[in-house]
Amino acid sequence: MKNKISNKIFYLLFAFFISTGSILYAESEVNIEDIVVNEYNMSILSVDQNDQSLSVITAVKITNKNQNTFIPNFSDVAKTGMNFIRFSLPEGFYDLYVETDLPSGNLIEMPQGFALTSEIPSGSYNLIFSYYVKYKSSEFSFPLHFPHGSESFKIIIPEKSGVIKGEKISFDKNIEISSKQFDEYLGKEYSKGEYLNLEMVDIPSSFVNKVSSSLNFQLINFIVIIIMINIIVLFFALRFLRNKKNKNA
Repeated sequence: MKNKISNKIFYLLFAFFISTGSILYAESEVNIEDIVVNEYNMSILSVDQNDQSLSVITAVKITNKNQNTFIPNFSDVAKTGMNFIRFSLPEGFYDLYVETDLPSGNLIEMPQGFALTSEIPSGSYNLIFSYYVKYKSSEFSFPLHFPHGSESFKIIIPEKSGVIKGEKISFDKNIEISSKQFDEYLGKEYSKGEYLNLEMVDIPSSFVNKVSSSLNFQLINFIVIIIMINIIVLFFALRFLRNKKNKNA
C-alpha cells in the first residue's frame, strides 16, 4: 500500500514538474517586443548635385534583453504580426548593402525597407547598411519608420549641403571627420511604430540643374530656333561681304 502511494506521489510530482517546466519555457519565449534599438545613427556621406543622388550609410545597435534567443517568425504573420526585425528605407533606394555581426541569415528586401531572417541571441549586436537614393529638386523626404522604436537617433550631413527637419530632432553641433566638416542632428526616445518624417531641404543645386529646371521645353526650342536663325544670318552676311570684296578686287 505504501509503495502504491509513493508511486502515485512520484508520478504526480513528475507531472507537476513537467507542466511547470513547460509553463516556464512558454513564459521565457522571446518575441519582437524583447528586441530594443539602442542607437540609430545615419550619415549622408555625399551629395551628388549633378546626379541628384545621396550616398547614405546607417549604423544600428540592437539588444535582445531576453536571456533566450529570438527566432523570427515569417510563416504566421496574420496571427503573430510582424515578429521579425525590419528597417525602413526611402522609396526608390538602390545598391543596398548590409553587414552585421548577427548569426548568419538572409536579407529580404521590400519596397520601403528590408527584414532579416537571422536569429538574435541574448545581448547586443551591430548592423550597418548603406544605399543610394535620388532626391528631387533641392529636397529629400524620407518618412523614416521605427517599427522597434529607438532610444536615440543621430544624423550627420556634409556642411553646407542642406538642412535637416523632422519630429523630435534638432541641430546639435558641427563635427569633423577625416578633415571634413559635418552638421550633426540629434533626437531621442522614439516609441515603437513612430515615424520621424525626415526631410533634408535647401540642398544646393549645380548650375546645369538650375538652368534645366528653370527652362521648359517650349522655351528651350525657342532659344534653339533663335540661335539657328542667328547662325544662318551670320553665314549669309559673311558670304555677301566676301562676294562683294571679290567683285571690288
